[in-house]
Amino acid sequence: MTTGTADTRRSEEPSVVEPSFWRKLHRLELPTDQTTAEDVRPVLLVLGLPTFGLAFAITILTTYGPSVLLSLTHSPARVGALIGGEGAFALVVPLISGAVSDRLPGKTPGAKRMPFVLIGGPMVGAGLVILPFAPGVSLGGISILMFFVGYYLYYPPYRAIYADILPKRLQPRAQSSQAILRGAGFGVALIAGGLLLGAWTPLPFVIGAAVIAMSTVALKPVVRLQNADTGEEDEPALSARDLFLHHRQMQIFAAANSLWEFSLAGLKTFVILYLTHGLHRSSQLASACLALVAIAFIVGAPIASRLAERVGIARVMMVAAAVYGATLCLGVFPTSLGPMLLILPVCAFAGSILMTLPQALAFTLAPDGSEGAAAGLVDFSRGVGVVLGPAAVGGIVGLFSDSLSSTAGYAIMWPTIGVPVLVSLFFLRRFENQSVATAAT
Repeated sequence: MTTGTADTRRSEEPSVVEPSFWRKLHRLELPTDQTTAEDVRPVLLVLGLPTFGLAFAITILTTYGPSVLLSLTHSPARVGALIGGEGAFALVVPLISGAVSDRLPGKTPGAKRMPFVLIGGPMVGAGLVILPFAPGVSLGGISILMFFVGYYLYYPPYRAIYADILPKRLQPRAQSSQAILRGAGFGVALIAGGLLLGAWTPLPFVIGAAVIAMSTVALKPVVRLQNADTGEEDEPALSARDLFLHHRQMQIFAAANSLWEFSLAGLKTFVILYLTHGLHRSSQLASACLALVAIAFIVGAPIASRLAERVGIARVMMVAAAVYGATLCLGVFPTSLGPMLLILPVCAFAGSILMTLPQALAFTLAPDGSEGAAAGLVDFSRGVGVVLGPAAVGGIVGLFSDSLSSTAGYAIMWPTIGVPVLVSLFFLRRFENQSVATAAT
């Protein structure tokens, strides 16, 4: 009788059903210090959608935009100058947009960030849509300028929302999530862009504009989670300018980050031209080859964060930079597609590990309370690389068009972007001791 009564009582007790991931996605809650890593996943997914959109948009512009520009100017050097030179006007924008968004009046942090997001998003979309319809190089250059200004207006304030709503304990997981979504945007754009370009030249650019619009709208439920009680904002101990001028380790980091971004920007701008004009392959086949790159890139991002937790950020980056830089330099030798199919996945895997960790390294090196300024310096040093990489690669390709005629000079791209990565090893060695200390904690 007793056992039966106990069973009856257990059956009458209401069972606690854990909400599914998709139910949590529709009922987002503001993360707190008690929020588990599992519970924060829906917030990170929604909050990270603009990361996917921005990565998709800038990959479409920098990877397939040169094909459009080359039909307008017929000069690789000028294509590189347009992609890189127009971005020079946007170098100061991330420092301004990030700082001003901290000071605008608003009841919530999101109220201060969203004006820049809502202005920058349409500029990014307009720049993408105008470029493939431009009748001449002048309008094409204006569309690129519009894109970069909008991109840098959007990105720093958007990234600050992560710090606004997430506890510090969840920041590492947030960076890993962002890296995966960034890699996904990069990969999808590489794979789909060439196929769409072959169907109709403006199609990847129009879809890129639609993706950035939809991912921006997705921010709305996350921003609503913020309230006036999320905590007082701390003034940064040092500004981005002070970090760059007076903090030795951040100076070294900025130099290294510029080299990594120089390499990545040069690669994204000219890899399609290398495959199509250098190796004389179709844009569709080039996109299929880059599917290997995209897969390796997405796989490498989560592995990078796990390795960094075990052995230290700088140590992981040193190994990745050595492999990435060396394999990039090997690309100068092949004159057919076969060997490149072996080189590209290795480059992509090592490159994804290297490029996932710079922001985490910057936050480790920055003084306490200066994380926001460090983020601004990351964007600024990235801008330097984005400006110089395409222009330098384009100019050198033109110089070697005769001596490397089998690839129309495009093979010289590989050592041009590989050597800077190898040079960055000298900077990374300065952080090795700090990397060990960070891993130990």
